[in-house]
Amino acid sequence: MMEKKEKILLISNNAEFAESFIRDLNQEGFQVDLVADYENVISHLYHRTRYEMLIMDMQNDDNQILSLCQKIKKDVQLKYLPLICVVQKDLFVEHLVAFELGADEFIYVPYTTPELQLRMRSIQRLMVLQRSLQEKENQLKALRQAQRILVTLSHYINNSLTPLYTMVQMIDEKDPEEARRLKDFARKTVEFINKVLVTLNNLVQSGEMKVVKDGVYKDLLLDIEQELERLRKNQ
Repeated sequence: MMEKKEKILLISNNAEFAESFIRDLNQEGFQVDLVADYENVISHLYHRTRYEMLIMDMQNDDNQILSLCQKIKKDVQLKYLPLICVVQKDLFVEHLVAFELGADEFIYVPYTTPELQLRMRSIQRLMVLQRSLQEKENQLKALRQAQRILVTLSHYINNSLTPLYTMVQMIDEKDPEEARRLKDFARKTVEFINKVLVTLNNLVQSGEMKVVKDGVYKDLLLDIEQELERLRKNQ
């Protein structure tokens, strides 16, 4: 038996089935809440305990069930909630409908108590693995974004130093005006590079991976490009 069990919401208007189903899962340590009113499911998901799994009883052809599945899978905050559909074992069309509505797994009826408990253990392991893979994917995405930023910053810093290096090579050391221009240009270049480094430091020290949030990466590059353009114009 696994130490941590999923928090489950069961949606069913079949009282006899729901009572038996919840009793069997409680014996395995699962926490199961029941909602029998389809119209209140979305509100329940938004305002009650956070659930790791949603089990939908599809043993009748109520159109409300189909509509509810569609609403859940279209909802931005709910569409990734694992959806397990309870379906009749011999009704293949029902299986196809559930799959098209976004079912992630199935529980087939009729079943025995041991069959259900073993099936739920298997589903739980699968869901835990999926979440683990998703976390790894998010971490890799964050690393790729960070690498892109570092490469881009390095490119802009090198570009900002190139005109300064060129000016140093071509300066007439005897001309005080050129020396003043070089000093001023060097100061602006240093200010630009400092701003780039401060921006990067703020991202790293913020405690959040802001680089993976929409718009931040793009806005940072636009800011750097604008500063670089000012440097070029002041050459």
